[in-house]
Amino acid sequence: MAASSPSLQANFYASSSKFCFVKFDRFKRRSFSCKRKAHSHSSWIIKSVLNNKQSSINGDEAIEPARILLERLFAQTQKLEEKIGKDLNLSQDIELELNLGRLESDLQTALAVLRKKEEELEAAEDRILSEYRDLNQAKEELGKREEVITEAFSRQEKLEEELKRANLDLASQAAELRDLKLQLEKRDKETTAAQSALLSKENEVNAMVNELRIKTEEAVNTQSELSSKSRILAETKEILDKQTLEIEELRKEVREKDEELQICLTLLESEEEKLKVVEANLEKQTMDWLLAQEEMKKLAMEASKRTVEVNESLEDFTRVRELLADVRAELVLSQKSLSLSRRNMEDQQELLEKELVELAEQHKSLSLYTETLGDAETEVESERVKLRLAEARNQELERDLSMDKDLIDELEKQLKDEKVSLKAATEETLVLRDELDRRNSEYREMQNRLESKESELVEAKLTIQHLKSEQEVLELMLDEKESKLTEAETKLGEVNLEISNVKSLLSVRDEKLTETTNLLNEKAEQVDTMQHDLNETNMKYSEATNVVERILDLTNKVVDSIDREHYNEKKLTESGSKWETKQLENELEVMRETLRSREMEVLQSRRALTIKDNELKMVSEKLEAREKEMTEMRRELTQDADDLRKLYAMAQETIGERSMGELAIEKLQLEAAQLQVEAATSALEKITEMSRDLLRSTSLVVDADYDLDVSELNVPEKEVCGFEDDRCFSELKTEVVRLSDLTEKLVREAGISADSSG
Repeated sequence: MAASSPSLQANFYASSSKFCFVKFDRFKRRSFSCKRKAHSHSSWIIKSVLNNKQSSINGDEAIEPARILLERLFAQTQKLEEKIGKDLNLSQDIELELNLGRLESDLQTALAVLRKKEEELEAAEDRILSEYRDLNQAKEELGKREEVITEAFSRQEKLEEELKRANLDLASQAAELRDLKLQLEKRDKETTAAQSALLSKENEVNAMVNELRIKTEEAVNTQSELSSKSRILAETKEILDKQTLEIEELRKEVREKDEELQICLTLLESEEEKLKVVEANLEKQTMDWLLAQEEMKKLAMEASKRTVEVNESLEDFTRVRELLADVRAELVLSQKSLSLSRRNMEDQQELLEKELVELAEQHKSLSLYTETLGDAETEVESERVKLRLAEARNQELERDLSMDKDLIDELEKQLKDEKVSLKAATEETLVLRDELDRRNSEYREMQNRLESKESELVEAKLTIQHLKSEQEVLELMLDEKESKLTEAETKLGEVNLEISNVKSLLSVRDEKLTETTNLLNEKAEQVDTMQHDLNETNMKYSEATNVVERILDLTNKVVDSIDREHYNEKKLTESGSKWETKQLENELEVMRETLRSREMEVLQSRRALTIKDNELKMVSEKLEAREKEMTEMRRELTQDADDLRKLYAMAQETIGERSMGELAIEKLQLEAAQLQVEAATSALEKITEMSRDLLRSTSLVVDADYDLDVSELNVPEKEVCGFEDDRCFSELKTEVVRLSDLTEKLVREAGISADSSG
């Protein structure tokens, strides 16, 4: 953008035959010929416009951005072209159009660059927002990890309590082993007695099994007999069903009932004889069943005495009981069916006698029913006639309704057509109204434009007259501004020196930061070694617990083996158990000694941890000192930013003749430099926060004495913190490099502008 100012100056003086510098060649400037007076007059008009706009920019910098001011300048240059084109000759018009076209191109490039800078600023703001989000996420993750560490502390305390309980359990188990020895001796005696009793009971059970087999065969035979009897009963049921059908037929056949009654009586007598035979058979079966039940009761009494020894025989007894209960239920059902059949036969005899009486009554009732039916038929025929009349009336009404429906449908169609036509008419009226409004607005705009152009022409004439009067004043201002430019160049040199000093300070601070990061990495390695020692102690404790569990398993195996041994090998088992108990006691003593040694190792590790705590405290104090230095660096950076702002204000005061585009660009560059300084300070703040988080995490790791979960969680946290610290340090370096590049650009542009003005 700095290259646009010399291009503008070259465009202003390209039409003159004598190319001269206005600022230093005072005598040549005053001795211009009258022939070139008109052209110089036009160039001074453009310069005065630029100076007037520059003064307005300096007055309204806090309110309006540079982009809006440039757009206004572009609009006013177009207006000047129109005004000058009406007043001057054709040759001068052509030259002015060329110059103004070049000025427009330069201004458009300036606008494009400004828009790019605005887009870059927006991108930088988005990056800052993303970094703030990342910071918030990191804080949340740290909070979660602190919760995990607290849980690890609670787990460690629980493990210590479990160690104490395990020691107490070992002492109690030693006392229990002594009691178990005495109990084993008693159990040996009891097992020998139980084995002898079992042999005798096994013989008794075998005898009972043989008896059960015989009785099961008898039960199978009884089941076969019962199945045959059930078939006979089913046949009797079928006969009874047939008899019921015959009885129903007898009711229908009223005339032949007397003869059929005699036949039925003979059949009933024969069936009674059969029933008597069946009853005799059933009585025999019931007697057999009662005898079997008494035998079962006897067997149950014998089995109740031996319930503990013979569990399998009881299952067989229960099965036999169930079978007998089924047989009993079937016998009861057969008796009930016989009694019911007898009752049914007696009832049938009584019913037949009653039916004879009822038949006579039915004859009388039938005659009465025929008379009533005739009356009912006459009434039904009269009602049918009435129904036919009502149906005819309903048909007429339905025809009328259908006609009405057709008329309604036709009317609805007509209404819909009328609605569509109304909508089309309303839409056409709306379109016409919109066109009228649009044309009225265009007419008003044209009137306003004409009025504005007339006012602009009047203003242009007044400005031309005013510019002619200001020409002489500007020549005097040029001398004063040349002296101010020299002073500004000296001040810019001082600024460059200060920037170099800032770079040296930042390099020193970078070295200090690298030293602090190395110290933190060393401390992290020490903490890792301590955690490795804690892991080894925990492994040893787990081995001790495994040994204790093995001892308990051996004792349980000894007890089981003693229960299973035979009475003849009693002496051998007693000698083996004594030897095993002695071996177990020796192992317990060895385990106690190992546990004592483990406790001594744990105490030594705790002492080492206290030493590491003191070292970490020293490191935290050093980091606090580093933080103080970082705050001082922030203050220095803010002072540098303030100095840059002051220099910018001084440059605005001194540089009065530079174009508005250059000043706006320099303003944007300074704003970008301020944003980068703020980004550098935010990066420094990030580094300090990460160092604090490192201190907190390391202190928490030292407080966590023996927990494996804590050791597994803290290592990746340290790696993440170190990675984030390196990233923040690299970001700080990049921001410092960008700041130095910007300052160098500002110095170069200031030098180029000074050269062009010279």
